[in-house]
Amino acid sequence: MSKPYQSDWILRSVLFVPGHLEEMMKKGAGTAADCIVLDLEDAVPSCDKLIARKKVRHALEEGVYLRKTVFVRVNSFETDLTIGDIEGVACRNLHGFVYPRADRAEDIKRLDSQLERIEKNLDLPAGHFSLIAVIETPLAVLNARNTAEASPRIVGLIFGCEDFLAELQGRHSADEIALVTPRAQVAMAARAAGIEPIDTPYVKVSDIEGLRSFAEMSLNLGMAGMCALTPQQAAVINEIYTPKEEEIQYARKVLQAAEEIEGSDRGVFIAGDKFISPPTIKAARKTLARYEAIRSLEIFCERS
Repeated sequence: MSKPYQSDWILRSVLFVPGHLEEMMKKGAGTAADCIVLDLEDAVPSCDKLIARKKVRHALEEGVYLRKTVFVRVNSFETDLTIGDIEGVACRNLHGFVYPRADRAEDIKRLDSQLERIEKNLDLPAGHFSLIAVIETPLAVLNARNTAEASPRIVGLIFGCEDFLAELQGRHSADEIALVTPRAQVAMAARAAGIEPIDTPYVKVSDIEGLRSFAEMSLNLGMAGMCALTPQQAAVINEIYTPKEEEIQYARKVLQAAEEIEGSDRGVFIAGDKFISPPTIKAARKTLARYEAIRSLEIFCERS
């Protein structure tokens, strides 16, 4: 699947930009966001959806996002706009599509077959277009594991809380208790499938401290990134989802200690003041691999 860099997928911050607003699309390319999603769905009024396709296609063909990972969020099949959206924007410079309200695996399988057809028509390699599915209803949360495994194109699941709460008839609260279980379920479904779990956006866009707190909980639940609504949010999210220096140093210390006792009869040991076991070593390797992948992405972007 296509992306503009060689390391593993890094989707710490996924910034949504309305597809009918040209200036915002241009500004998106200069933000810190790891991934830009040009939106043809919720952010675009019904009267502007057709012109948004043309503006998105123009931005892609102009090469605005050559140094960014760029996806397009299409409208769901129930709107009868999906195929027109895909055909209107599909091109070599686009890395994939975000599909909303992915309630069932069948939605993704249907989309997969359409993308296969379009890749052939455009003479693109099979699998050129990746997919991110949005999990935003109780039904979608319960089906998240099947959705995550519905197509080899899927590289991530996004949890969307506003539609979820509306259908659940739940409410926001200070501790966001209604969101803990679905966020954890989406994270588990994505991790089990080996793809990226991406958390819902934090809707209080001027509350940066609130964003930090929300993102820290998200990270603790196993999410790999978050959706962003503004460039400022994207920068903060990147900071939180990048391993801290002390985490990197601790991971290196764990692996060094594990190497020193390799071949001995010790399965567990102490490093500093912490008990180390095989799961600790696995976590340390993942921390360092993640850090190196982020550095590869940042070096790529610095060369733009």
